[in-house]
Amino acid sequence: MGVAVMGEIVSEERATLPISSDHAVERLTALWALNEAGLGGLIHALKIPFTGIVVGSTAVILITLIAFFAKRKSAALLKATVIVLLIKALASPHTPLPAYVAVAFQGLAGCLLFGFLPSARFAALLLGLLALWQGAIQKLLVMTLLYGAPLWESVDAVGRWILERMGGSSGALSPTGWFLVFYLGYYTLGGLVTGWLAGTIPIEIGRALKDRPPAALPENAPPPAHFAAPSKKPWWRRTPFKAGLVLCILMIVSALLYPGHEGFARGLRVFVRAAVVIAIWMLVARPLGRLWLARFQRREQSVYGADVARAMDLLPALRGTAESVWVQTCDERGLRRWKMFLVRLVVQALTTNHP
Repeated sequence: MGVAVMGEIVSEERATLPISSDHAVERLTALWALNEAGLGGLIHALKIPFTGIVVGSTAVILITLIAFFAKRKSAALLKATVIVLLIKALASPHTPLPAYVAVAFQGLAGCLLFGFLPSARFAALLLGLLALWQGAIQKLLVMTLLYGAPLWESVDAVGRWILERMGGSSGALSPTGWFLVFYLGYYTLGGLVTGWLAGTIPIEIGRALKDRPPAALPENAPPPAHFAAPSKKPWWRRTPFKAGLVLCILMIVSALLYPGHEGFARGLRVFVRAAVVIAIWMLVARPLGRLWLARFQRREQSVYGADVARAMDLLPALRGTAESVWVQTCDERGLRRWKMFLVRLVVQALTTNHP
C-alpha cells in the first residue's frame, strides 16, 4: 500500500507541472548528452580537483530527473542511455572506451534502481554511490592491470620510508591500506553528496517550474563566455605521458629500494608488464571494442536515429543556454554555484522553445 501511495503522489506531482513528460525527458536526455560531450570546458572553469566527479555527479542528477519526469522510468532511462551513447560517439569519436562503459553503467544502474526501488530518493542515493565507486574502482583496476603488484609494493615501501623519517609507524594498516581508505572515502563522500543532491533537486526544479518562469539574462549583463568543445589535451596531460611518468617513478623506486641486480630486475619486470598490457590493449582490446561500438551505432541508429537527430539539433541552443545561466550565477562560488547553475539550466531548458 505504501509503495502504491508513493507512486500516486509522484504521479500527481508530475501531472501538475506545466510541461509534458515526453518533452521533459527529451530535453533532459539532450542535457545529459551535452554533459558527456560538451560541458568539459565549463567544468574546468570551476577549477575543482577531480573534475571527473563533477561530470559523473551531473549525470546522476540528470538521470534522476529523467526518472522523475518519465511515466515509465526504466524504459525512458534505457532509451536515454542509448541516445547519449550514440551522441557521444558522434560528437566525440576519439573518446576512450572506458568512458562509454561509465555512461552505460550509470544508465543501466538507473534503470534498475528507479525501476525496482519504491523510494526515488533512496534510489538516487544508491546511484550516486555506485556511479562514483565505479569510476574510482575502474581507475584502480587499470593501474593494477598495467603495473601489477609492484605498484602497491612501491606505495607501501615509500609510505613506510616516509613514516620512519617522521618517527612514526604505519600501525595495523599498511600505507597502501591508508591510501585506499582515503581514496575510496573521498569518492564515497562525493557519492553521498551527489545522491543527496539528486534526491532534492527534482523537487526544487518542480517548485521553480510551478512558481516562477526562468530568470532572463539582464540587459546589462556581460556577454557570456564561449565554452567550446573540449580541445585536444596538451601532451603532458595525455594518458600515455602520465602512464610513462608513473612507470619511470616505479623503476626509480625499485632501483633505490633494491640496489644492484635485484632492483634492476624488478624495474625491468614492471616495464615489460606495462609494455605487454599496453600492446594487448592497443592491438587487441581497443580494436575489438571499436568494432563492437561501430556495430552498436549502426544497429541502434536505425531505431533511434530520429531521436538522436532531434537531440543533436538541441545541443547548440542548450550550450548557449548554459553560457547565459553560467553568467547569471556569477555571484555564487564553487559547488554552490554548480548546484544553482544546474537548477536554472534545467528550468530554462524545459521551458524555452528552442528551435
